[in-house]
Amino acid sequence: MPAVPETKSAWTNNVDALDSTNLNAYLRDPIRFLMDRPAAMLRQTAAQSIPTGGSFTPVTFGSEVFDDDPDGVGGHSTSSNTSRYTVRYPGIYLLGGGCGFAVSATGVRGVAWLLNGAVIDGSDVMLQAVTTASTSTRVPARQITVSLAEGDYVELGAFQTSGGALNTVTGSAAASMSVTWMRLVP
Repeated sequence: MPAVPETKSAWTNNVDALDSTNLNAYLRDPIRFLMDRPAAMLRQTAAQSIPTGGSFTPVTFGSEVFDDDPDGVGGHSTSSNTSRYTVRYPGIYLLGGGCGFAVSATGVRGVAWLLNGAVIDGSDVMLQAVTTASTSTRVPARQITVSLAEGDYVELGAFQTSGGALNTVTGSAAASMSVTWMRLVP
């Protein structure tokens, strides 16, 4: 996996050459990384059945608005493990998103962030279902920052207690997930 390019901490006169190799490695490459840092915006394109009660179900994402990083590979796949964004560059990441649920006036709806399959403490949001007969319930995820290592994966988990399986919705209320590399871990 690729590494985050770093700047040189100090230059020594007459020892460190200001040649193209050093300028590229310690100036150009870090600037390029910051200009094209890892980021993804994912959308759910097909309704997904979420069971009632139990644990948070990872939301699947069939579409990428964008998924890019400096080497052009990205962290999401639309063909396997479509609920996951897998970290290729370690650092502090900003997560955002939310999920829309089909019309049902019973129970609660919720979302939480999952790290390697486990709920991230303090990341869940629970709302009472909308009681209007024709309105879906939309639950925004908490926007959080989290320290991620290379190979970690994050998911948006959905939860509901309508008494039976309930679909997510598509269109303007469809589930979405954004992931953005912010900085190196101190």
